[in-house]
Amino acid sequence: MKRKFEHPAAPESEQLTGPKYWRSLDELTGTPGFKAQLEREFPDGASSIEGVDRRNFMKIMAASFALGGMGLAAGCRRPEKFILPYGKSVEGAIPGLPQYYATAMPVRKAAIPLLAETHQGRPTKLEGNPTYAPHGGAASLRAQASILDLYDPDRAAQHTKGGAALKREDVDKVLATISQTYSGTQGAGLAFLAEESSSPTRARLVKTLRAKFPRAVWAEYEPVVDEPPVEAAQAAFGGAVKPLYNFAKAKRIVAIDCDFLQAEAGSLYYARGFSNGRRVAKKDDPMNRLYVAESGLTLTGMMADHRLRLATSHMLAFAA
Repeated sequence: MKRKFEHPAAPESEQLTGPKYWRSLDELTGTPGFKAQLEREFPDGASSIEGVDRRNFMKIMAASFALGGMGLAAGCRRPEKFILPYGKSVEGAIPGLPQYYATAMPVRKAAIPLLAETHQGRPTKLEGNPTYAPHGGAASLRAQASILDLYDPDRAAQHTKGGAALKREDVDKVLATISQTYSGTQGAGLAFLAEESSSPTRARLVKTLRAKFPRAVWAEYEPVVDEPPVEAAQAAFGGAVKPLYNFAKAKRIVAIDCDFLQAEAGSLYYARGFSNGRRVAKKDDPMNRLYVAESGLTLTGMMADHRLRLATSHMLAFAA
């Protein structure tokens, strides 16, 4: 038999003694709005169940849970997946130990050497290749985060045309139709728009494409340019050359609206050289100095010894 204890209520005349603590300024001031909100959230008598036996309450709730479980079992079944072990062990693979593969992340006109860590054939981590001396085993933030693209649920999973999905056979038919249409004109009226790439495989395919369609237009476009323009190199040096800076040997560095430590091409190589020129082992070792004039705060500006905030329209006058 259940015992029910009746605790006597405290007399109204008895006053509580001791300090009174409050948890917020609203509780201290006791505004009407706070009291109304407190009554809605914690109504009187909510902590006690009056007129209902605990045993009856548990029986009713158990029956409700059982009926709810029957409905969930019928309508919310977990999808079944069959995971099978290897029928034949993979050569060189030891369960529980990762395997590493040398790879590279292509950028506009270069590539970042990487070392990929894989577990049972699935890449899990990307780091810089330590055998590539110019980078010293470093990798950029985008290169390390690119591993997430492999597991992105929103990545393109099928071909589309006008918003409608196409099968592989339909894509082959579209390409075959384009090839037949422009073969007789050697590609006149046909244009390809692509982004810049340093992939040798794509360069080989483009060479084959131009041999088949010599009159076609192959255009490469990039909305952001992170390298010095070719026109400036031709005006200064008389040829289409590309400057490479050795910051490890520089004593004074002036960057005019140039984030060479993060946003420019070859930033990993430049950051390593800049750090070597700034490393001090003995008290007599020299250290480079960095002067930056920029319109927005960048990583290079944060590392500067002297930084000047200047509008982009004033950079030419500043350089002059």
